[in-house]
Amino acid sequence: MAEYSPEATPERQPAVATLMPTGLGGFSLAAMGIITMVAAVIAIGVYEPGFAAAGRAVGGRFARSVAGLRACVDAQTAASISGWLAQMLLVTAAIVALVVRLMRRHRRDDYRGRYRAWGWLAGLLMIASCTAQVPLGRLVGTFLAESTGIVFGPSGLGWWVTVSAIALGAVTLWAVLPLHERLATALWLAAGLAAWGGSAAGAWLADGRSNFTVIAHSAWVAGSGLIAIAMLAAARSVIREVRGLPARTTKQKQAASPVVAPASRQQTAWTENVVEPTEQPADATDDTGYTDGSDVDEDRDLRHLSKSERKRLRKLARMSRVA
Repeated sequence: MAEYSPEATPERQPAVATLMPTGLGGFSLAAMGIITMVAAVIAIGVYEPGFAAAGRAVGGRFARSVAGLRACVDAQTAASISGWLAQMLLVTAAIVALVVRLMRRHRRDDYRGRYRAWGWLAGLLMIASCTAQVPLGRLVGTFLAESTGIVFGPSGLGWWVTVSAIALGAVTLWAVLPLHERLATALWLAAGLAAWGGSAAGAWLADGRSNFTVIAHSAWVAGSGLIAIAMLAAARSVIREVRGLPARTTKQKQAASPVVAPASRQQTAWTENVVEPTEQPADATDDTGYTDGSDVDEDRDLRHLSKSERKRLRKLARMSRVA
């Protein structure tokens, strides 16, 4: 029997949810990695002069190898590395959506099973990943065109786009709106769905033109990457909810708002700085009466009198001496 350490048991392996990037730095790195991969495969598949230069460099001996490499990265077909990347990204997004569903189903204030929306979204993403190899769009469009007698778009493509837009729009709103931190998820998801809309428009206008076919396929791959990033953002948001972390928008607003003391506290601080006048002792009233200055001794202790009273008494004493 092969020997393993106790750490190799399945119970000690990390679960899928623990592999999700929850920090802003990890999420940013994951998003940049996906964007870089998508941009690289699209750029390689679209850049025709690169393969022409490679063919001239290797000569006629490896012409068929260069043609095979060109077919592997061809941006006009789904049977290429770009189509494979789109499928992997959509499968990953579906898995992340299922993980979000498993966490959301334990939310105590859940209303009418809103967590089920993530299961539906995972199913739709799996269907989308199949459309690259399985002609589901053509099947649905043809069936609805034959059922209604209305041919909507080329080969019934309009029916497939309409059904897909309604299903994705309803399910994504149902899933994303209950999230506390939903802005990032909504933005990435909206960008991905917009890219898919551009892909549908390119396929609608293609009609045998290669340029529109390249645009349609490239937009499909880009939209798949953006939707995968949106699912990672949703998982990060739900994990923060599970751990009881406050929403970032609330923390930023609290940090940006200046601390203003209540009016009562300000009034208390103002009154503490005001010096109340000291009361005169009762025995000082006998020394503040009228006098002509004859009985005033300059060496007398006049500390209990005010400054004005002492000044007046000294003036009267000088007048009496002159007289």
